[in-house]
Formats: sequence, structure tokens, C-alpha cells
Amino acid sequence: MPVTDITKTLQQQVLDALNVAQEAAVDGVRTIAEAVDPVVPDLPRPVADQATELVDSAFGFAEQLLKNQHEFVGKLLNAASPLYESKPAPASKKSAATA
Repeated sequence: MPVTDITKTLQQQVLDALNVAQEAAVDGVRTIAEAVDPVVPDLPRPVADQATELVDSAFGFAEQLLKNQHEFVGKLLNAASPLYESKPAPASKKSAATA
């Protein structure tokens, strides 16, 4: 099996496991929030009002960084390509001298 197939399979298994764990965490937080909501006083929560916007902004920045790094690595691989491209084997000195 090619390494790329193994890597894709492993990545999918990790993502699946993360999804299961994240769903459990969300369910747990929802349950707790619903349970304590009646007893938590109505207080101003300025940060909570902007939480979604702050999170979206942070993840948007992270996505831009990841895209930038992906492009950078692609450029590095292209720059280094002469080092790993297939080249014809050089003729040995002995066979060149006898020719």
C-alpha cells in the first residue's frame, strides 16, 4: 500500500475520532449550560456577545497562515526539484574510454 494511502487513512481516522470527541464535548457543555442557566444572574457579558466574531477572526487568521505556509512549502519543493528529479546515470569513465 502506498504511503499516501496509509497517510490518508490515518488522517481520516484521526478526524473521525476528533469529531466524536468534539460532539461529546459540545453535548456536555450544552447540558451544563442548560442546567445552570436558570440560576446564573443576568449580567452583562460584553465578551460573550463578541465571542463568535472573535473566534471567527482567529480561525480566519489561522487559515491564512496555513495557506501561506502551504504555498511557501510548495515553492521550496519547486526550488529544490533539481535535487530529486530523475537524471540519467552518468557514463562510467571506463566504458567511455573503451568506446
